[in-house]
Amino acid sequence: MKRLLIISFLFLAQHRVLIGQTLTPEQLQTDFTRFRTALNEVHPEMYRYTPKPVFDSLFSVTAAQLNRPMAQQEFYVTMNPLLVALRDGHIKWIVSGKDEHYPFYADKLFPVKLYVLGEKAWVTGNYGSVTVPDGAEVTAINGKPMADIIRTLLPRMTFADGNRIGGKLEDLNRYFSGYYATFIEAPTTFNLAYQIGGEAKTITLQPVTEQTIKAYAETHKASPQKPFRLTFTDPQTALMTIERFMGDKKEQDYTQFLADSFREIKQKNVQNLVLDLRDNEGGEESWGVQLYRYFAGQPFRYYDHIRVRQKKSYSFPAWTSKLYRMAKGLAVKKRGTDYVFTWHRGLRKTKPKADAYHGNLYVLLNGTSFSVTTEFAARLHADRQRRPGETVFIGQESGGGYKVNSSGIFTITQLPNSKIDLGIGMFGFNMANVAAYPYTDRGIIPDHRVEPTVDDVLNHNDRVMSYTLTLIQSKKGALTKSQ
Repeated sequence: MKRLLIISFLFLAQHRVLIGQTLTPEQLQTDFTRFRTALNEVHPEMYRYTPKPVFDSLFSVTAAQLNRPMAQQEFYVTMNPLLVALRDGHIKWIVSGKDEHYPFYADKLFPVKLYVLGEKAWVTGNYGSVTVPDGAEVTAINGKPMADIIRTLLPRMTFADGNRIGGKLEDLNRYFSGYYATFIEAPTTFNLAYQIGGEAKTITLQPVTEQTIKAYAETHKASPQKPFRLTFTDPQTALMTIERFMGDKKEQDYTQFLADSFREIKQKNVQNLVLDLRDNEGGEESWGVQLYRYFAGQPFRYYDHIRVRQKKSYSFPAWTSKLYRMAKGLAVKKRGTDYVFTWHRGLRKTKPKADAYHGNLYVLLNGTSFSVTTEFAARLHADRQRRPGETVFIGQESGGGYKVNSSGIFTITQLPNSKIDLGIGMFGFNMANVAAYPYTDRGIIPDHRVEPTVDDVLNHNDRVMSYTLTLIQSKKGALTKSQ
């Protein structure tokens, strides 16, 4: 589904507009109407986190601001609060033909790579020729305190469900330069204030280009590994890493990997399994259901229902899956005042696999554990009392929402005048058996919260994994003493 989304955005990207073009109030209102209509007719969970009266008020405030000519960037920023109000990390708001993280500036970009945690930021790399020491704490940029910059950017970002900020912080660590240019400024120089070794210093830096930043990211990528891996840290402890819930025919076969791995785990009588899902942004929903069959203690339903906004055709020009358009006549049913999509394996009761693992399970998550990954983790979390072994969550809160994930097939429309593409996930995947979770706007909150420090990042020290293996060893020791 992600591939279809990318292809469709590339198709729409051929219709471009000059960034400097001024849009008239009439053009702005036309685009605003298309935007509002699309959300109302497509988004399955529009009012989950922001009640309709509040949303209607936001629409009124935004419409009133579109009463004068605006450039494309100003319109993009003016509409941003409506996107944020959805609290939907899957929503797409992309200037046609541009990278979604660098929509307006291919140059004049901040030249330092940062690691942001809380309201502080540290240097972990340099894109330009003039360098700032790694590990230095950045205290201000062009006179603006770093804490104020972070407070300005986080409320503008959409990569998280509900009221999560973990996913936003992870996104900020990757694309700070783009967010800074879009929502704060793109100056000709950057005056940086920082602290290192207890000493305060300042430096003037020249901006860099998007191409330079991407080249840096490419040269600093970790060595490629198979996306699905199983290793053993000792005879009783296994480590399974799943980087994503999608692949292609040139890679490992996911189904075969699971079958082989859990057969080996069972043969070796593994007592402790570490499941690393950090930085797994998701993929195919059915892959999450498939993996859960290897952990369930009894037959289960994965989803309670899958909500869609409506069954009839849209009143505006849009792209969506041809297969869905053909199937919706039979697959979409009325349920009370809602419509639901009924063709998905996660809706029916499913039996565990014969080689299902029933030992102790340690699940590692962070803010980029999103979408299908959060669905799977929520299923584990909600059902953990029904599993024979202990289930423990370690790391940081997931980026996706615990009770619902709005994604699946996308509908994409291009606003006719500003040429900004709006992509909306059509399915609201409501998880089964999650009513007892007390938070309506959170992800999976770990039992053991462990956050990497800047020293961990710079020294490639996996604090979360070390903590987990130490925890396992301590429990083994306690069990041995009790015996």
